[in-house]
Amino acid sequence: MEEVSVIGLGIVGGSTFIELNKKIKCYGMDINNSTLEVFKKKGYYVGEELKESKIYIIAVYTTDQVFDVLNKIDYSKNPLIVIESTLDISRIDELEKFIYEKNFDNLIIFPHRFNPNDTKHHIFNLNRVIGAYNKKALDKALEFYKRFMDEKLIHIYDPRIVILCKPIENAYRFVEITIAESLKMNCDKLGIDFNKLRESMNTKWNIDIREAREGISGNCLPKDMKIVSNYFKDNEILKKVLEIDEVYKNYIKNSNVFLL
Repeated sequence: MEEVSVIGLGIVGGSTFIELNKKIKCYGMDINNSTLEVFKKKGYYVGEELKESKIYIIAVYTTDQVFDVLNKIDYSKNPLIVIESTLDISRIDELEKFIYEKNFDNLIIFPHRFNPNDTKHHIFNLNRVIGAYNKKALDKALEFYKRFMDEKLIHIYDPRIVILCKPIENAYRFVEITIAESLKMNCDKLGIDFNKLRESMNTKWNIDIREAREGISGNCLPKDMKIVSNYFKDNEILKKVLEIDEVYKNYIKNSNVFLL
């Protein structure tokens, strides 16, 4: 039996797997052969089959994939399961129903806050939130993770709050960026240097206007923004900022604006 298995070796899961392997030898699982080959060539212990383990760390991309993994785990040995993936908050009830039907609550919610190419905010050197469905599981998880990070960086909340927290963090960031995008379009129309305006505003201690680049892309922010917008159906602001980003992308595409 493996001590630890990391399931999902994408950007987040792969980085977590590498950090863990600096102190312990753990197993990495992924269904993408090219991903596995990259890790194998570097000497890591990886494969496409799910191995029996004491601790499973789930770091797959979608909530459907999380449930796929949960349905494949053998619960007879009472493993500790840690979900580091961002979960669709509309499926909290489904997750808790799954726990009830399996009669298994040895489950931890510990979403990543990984920021690519940012060594100050990597895997285990930043504040993170954790939620548990029983105290024994929480104690076991804290005992495990403090081998890799300062326990003071781990903040304990109700698991529902933790599940909500991660996508809403990204939605909030999405809103901040669209404020900058909207300002940029309006400044251009009025002949105002947006970058100088932003620079001057950010001299104030509690102001941080984001950059307006080519529009919001990547995996996490657009996906999580839609999750949150669908969950908070009556929040008109969230729907509006999605529209603003689309307008801005078309504006950049159809203009000769030079982006710094």
